[in-house]
Amino acid sequence: MPIGVRLQQLIDALNVSVLEFARQLGEKRGEKVYHILHGRLKPRYETLQKILLAYPTVNADWLLRGEGLMFRTLPQTPLAAITLDDRLRNMEFLLFQLNERVALLQQTNDLLRQELEEVVGQKKVISLSRVSRRSDRSTEA
Repeated sequence: MPIGVRLQQLIDALNVSVLEFARQLGEKRGEKVYHILHGRLKPRYETLQKILLAYPTVNADWLLRGEGLMFRTLPQTPLAAITLDDRLRNMEFLLFQLNERVALLQQTNDLLRQELEEVVGQKKVISLSRVSRRSDRSTEA
């Protein structure tokens, strides 16, 4: 999943506007963030660093590579406990990622099945061609 999509998911999960999100990163306007969201720009290292500083609960692995949960698991103290809503959001995103991976695996499986059928078909043609040559030799003799 492209980083722009993950960034949009993060903004949605934080329940902030793009402009508010950009301002948390020290931007006066939201243009840079809009360009990243629409795939016109890739975020620079400094921008990613600002996101992680502004929102310390965001999981860097998820932001950079799409791996793991959107938010880091916090120590289970009364002040730092993850809310049920956060857990549900994390589960929804994990399910979304798993569905994407399953779809990709299904596509790969279908392509491999097609290639295998083509190879088997070619092998049958070669076998039939050999049988045909043998029968032609036996009728000549």
